[in-house]
Amino acid sequence: MTDFKTKYPVNLWKDHGIYTDDYIKLINSHWLKFMPPHPTSHYVLGVLYTIIMMFGCTGNSLVIFMYFKCKSLQTPANMLIINLAISDFIMLAKASIFIYNSYYLGPALGKLGCQICGFLGGLTGTVSIMTLAAISLDRYYVIVRPLKAAVKTTKQRAKIWIGIIWICGFSFSIVPVLDLGYSRYVSEGYLTSCSFDYLSNDDRDKHFILVFFIAAWCIPFTLILYCYIRILMAVWMTTEIVTSRVGQQEEKRKTDIRLGYMVIGALMLWFVSWTPYAVVALLGVFDLKEYISPLGSMIPALFCKAASCTDPWFYAITHPRFKKELMKLLKKSNTRKLFRNYGIKKGWVGSHLNENGNIAFENHFKTEYKEVKKTIFVLESYDNNVQCRESNFG
Repeated sequence: MTDFKTKYPVNLWKDHGIYTDDYIKLINSHWLKFMPPHPTSHYVLGVLYTIIMMFGCTGNSLVIFMYFKCKSLQTPANMLIINLAISDFIMLAKASIFIYNSYYLGPALGKLGCQICGFLGGLTGTVSIMTLAAISLDRYYVIVRPLKAAVKTTKQRAKIWIGIIWICGFSFSIVPVLDLGYSRYVSEGYLTSCSFDYLSNDDRDKHFILVFFIAAWCIPFTLILYCYIRILMAVWMTTEIVTSRVGQQEEKRKTDIRLGYMVIGALMLWFVSWTPYAVVALLGVFDLKEYISPLGSMIPALFCKAASCTDPWFYAITHPRFKKELMKLLKKSNTRKLFRNYGIKKGWVGSHLNENGNIAFENHFKTEYKEVKKTIFVLESYDNNVQCRESNFG
């Protein structure tokens, strides 16, 4: 304990957080073998996390807002996408704990911050992979088995899936918090973040990590691979849409295929981002700790946050329906701004007989300052013929 206090700025954590001396129990002895990271590396990671959190939370908030704002987006498939956006938003929001700790070079928020960080990380990570599995299964039935109505995703079924996903995620992530003897949330790497104790030598902890890995990674990922391989095969075999289809059905199928590609891209992004972290955890479980360094554990965690940051922008850019609704919202916003700037309150077209007995059509509009009338054209009768005497059109 004395050596720990001399190597780390413990007093700084106590002065600017809720750190207590018993926190050392939540630090695996493996991390104490290394010298404390240089403050610059803490600040660099803190800045990177800040950028990712702001960028990702904005994107996820935009997707969630558009879903509830636009009725055309409130489909069963999009309910699953919104569930993913909510999970990603929570994951990125809890990065504020890491940022605060990084600024003060260690676990300034103490055990409470560690438990919140670990619990939300385990919950949202599990929810994300299971949601992607549900999305892949939905796309599989829509694209590969479109006539199988018995398994068609409805709003009711989507709600059931989402409920099951959150229950499973909560069941796994709450166990370390309750300290039931099956793993716990402890500091990792730079001591600024917390996760499952994948470096523990206890067999029960290792068994929990392996069960969690199989249930929340292997099984969902196997399902995802199967679904998207079948989707790709179906798309590649269909070189062109059958011309006898009704136009609306053709467009729907094209949209489904584009969405299938979109989710495949998101899945690849997720896999690339989360695989390094999974490898680090497995190295700890199988007693290959010599390959794990503090920086080596922090970089994979950064990749995880990058996936949650990129997902919403990926969906908003590539999903044609989201893109269409976003353009509508932007156009409405510009139109409201135009009316506000010029003070236009009301406009209409009217006609009347002028002093010469001719018919005059005029455009009327009223601003905050004055009422304006502009003649569009005048029709006059001459020798039983109707002529346009005045016009503002070419």
